[in-house]
Amino acid sequence: MTDTSVRSNLGAKERILDAAEQLISDFGIDATSLRQITTLAEVNLAAVNYHFQSKDELVRAVYSRRLRPINEERLVRLNQLEETYGEQPVPLEELLDAFYAPFVAAVGRLAAMTKMMGRIYNDPHPAVDRIFTEEIAPLAARFNRALTKALPHISHKEVFWRMYLSVGLLAHAMGSARKISLVSGGLCDGNNMDEMLAQIKSFAKAGFSAPAQEEKL
Repeated sequence: MTDTSVRSNLGAKERILDAAEQLISDFGIDATSLRQITTLAEVNLAAVNYHFQSKDELVRAVYSRRLRPINEERLVRLNQLEETYGEQPVPLEELLDAFYAPFVAAVGRLAAMTKMMGRIYNDPHPAVDRIFTEEIAPLAARFNRALTKALPHISHKEVFWRMYLSVGLLAHAMGSARKISLVSGGLCDGNNMDEMLAQIKSFAKAGFSAPAQEEKL
């Protein structure tokens, strides 16, 4: 079945989302026009206005469609861990697995996720700011509380810094997975998601467990 026939079997809303995702991943938000999106999706501008009202809302929907299921799974895992351990801190390694594993699995299913996440961190756009405040900040707050409890030697503020840096680790590792195969001469397999996840968690665990940079009050 050709790409054209596949698109024809999708509803207009899904075709718009797929087209916007492809173009934004390849070219960025500002460089992607509604005309390009409607042409690729084989719809008219009225369809975009009907389903999304504006380009900003369309951008938000593109990211929400991919991020929300990942974040929901992360929260499910976190809730299960907190229920299991009760008043005791959840072990750091299990928190890192709950945070990283759903994203790594999603990248395994959808290669465009790495480009999308690169854009979300590098495109200065109001729609991206809303994605951070509405889709990412609440999740970060939940994991920050659990990590602060698991890491009593560092402050709440420093936990946030280490979370932020650990997300950069994830984005870099997944976004340039092919390069580790090249620079290692094939010794490391960037396509092996199980190995990738294990290495990311091991590195992040060492970073989170490092001595505090400032005295905890």
